[in-house]
Amino acid sequence: MARKQVTNNALHIRLRYLRNAEAVLALALPGALAWHWLRSGAAVDWALRLPPAVLVGLMLLQGAGYWHLKLLSMQSRQPLPVYFRPLYRSLRTADLIALVVVTIWLAVTALRGAATTDLAWAAGILAFAVLEYVNYFGVQLMHDTGADFHYLWRHRRLRRAALATDLARRQGGA
Repeated sequence: MARKQVTNNALHIRLRYLRNAEAVLALALPGALAWHWLRSGAAVDWALRLPPAVLVGLMLLQGAGYWHLKLLSMQSRQPLPVYFRPLYRSLRTADLIALVVVTIWLAVTALRGAATTDLAWAAGILAFAVLEYVNYFGVQLMHDTGADFHYLWRHRRLRRAALATDLARRQGGA
């Protein structure tokens, strides 16, 4: 029983960390980018750089929300709420549409002759948004624990993302 309590406590700490880290990053990352651009003294095409930065921030907030729901589910020993699947399936679709729209926006802007620096920033942030999408709805790209690396080494493949697994579960599962 004591081992199970330690495992539950470790999981509780991990879920809190994931929730809090993603919530802070959702605000800090776009804020830090904007602060850097303002301090650089160079001309900034905000219409080009902001859409992917805002998209990343919104996706990180979605991740924070997911980890919060997981934490509440674990604490209450109840399944994820009934609204979880419809909400996150809708967010998955909305994120994909937003990624396509921002990609088209960058391509059109590039054809109109946007500055290389602005395009590089926007494309880099958009690439990060794509990686976040895959990390949430596809396979786990973030590996920051020994267990993550052990799984990767042992199975020689990436693990399915926790959010993707929960979306695929039947309604009665946690």
